[in-house]
Amino acid sequence: MKHLAKIGAGLLVAALILIWQIQTLYALIILVAVGIIDLILVFKKKDTISAWIHSLFPKQVDIGIMIGLGVYTWAIFGFAGFLPVCIGVIIGHLFWSEGG
Repeated sequence: MKHLAKIGAGLLVAALILIWQIQTLYALIILVAVGIIDLILVFKKKDTISAWIHSLFPKQVDIGIMIGLGVYTWAIFGFAGFLPVCIGVIIGHLFWSEGG
């Protein structure tokens, strides 16, 4: 399952590159896949993609990624799309910090 977290992190980087290149549809599809991978890891009680990233980089990198995804979501979907993502990020980080 640890490889699944690595694959998810790689897909997350690919999505961020696609966002930078304004390929929003492809980036959105990849982000959905990343979300599904993360859910699988949560249900299997394994380290999530975010937990794996935390183990590699300082906390500032994870915060930067979350801010980037938040800005992207706000720009593409507006407040109506940003709010559920923001709530999900908060719940996910609370879940991760509590250890599941």
